[in-house]
Amino acid sequence: MYNAIAGSCAEQEANAGGGGGGGGSASVSVATTSSGNYDNAVKVGLFNPLSQDYSYSNGVEDGSNSTFGTASSPTRTTQSFDIAASDYVSAYNNNGTAYSFVIIGGYIRNNNFTSNNKYGWNVDSAALVSSTMSNGGSSISLSETNAGNQNNQDNTTMSTGSNINLGIYSSIATASGTGFYRAVIVHGSGRGSATLPAAGDNFTIRLSVEDQDSGGTTYSAIHDVTVNFT
Repeated sequence: MYNAIAGSCAEQEANAGGGGGGGGSASVSVATTSSGNYDNAVKVGLFNPLSQDYSYSNGVEDGSNSTFGTASSPTRTTQSFDIAASDYVSAYNNNGTAYSFVIIGGYIRNNNFTSNNKYGWNVDSAALVSSTMSNGGSSISLSETNAGNQNNQDNTTMSTGSNINLGIYSSIATASGTGFYRAVIVHGSGRGSATLPAAGDNFTIRLSVEDQDSGGTTYSAIHDVTVNFT
């Protein structure tokens, strides 16, 4: 049996405000922590492979600056937040690269059932559901990567420097045949300098999570995260 569930608006508001609890139907959700703020949310950072940090997004968004909602067809939770284009430009001027990686972190919560520890993160080849990156001349695309963290419940760590952790990704290296994808923002070129994301650019990535109960029923949830450059 396979149940696809994304929390109702009422559940989402309660969970985002402090984690929710008590009774209810069995479900899974993606969150930025194991409990409390923020449920139906992921952590996102734009990773600079040269400086080994999230300077392109001026740090990691942990849900505290996000706007949340729900949508249908498919049933899903939604999250959007802003990144200042000026922060991106500043990071490029300090440690310029040809691209940045969209890194996602989070925790799979199993709600109202006993887990069989069959956790899964899914970011497939159709994960880039929309993008408008024409204002600055950059582009965004998906490529396969290593799937070493795909079955972890807890992928919340997004550290930098010598002890680097990349959330749901075990590395930023390109891989083949994993079916697990990450998004890359590619800087355009023109007149001797790179063209970077600019105000008005945006993109939306769709991911899903799943877990299984002790009886073999699998529960899943779909989540969309939108990044707006301002």
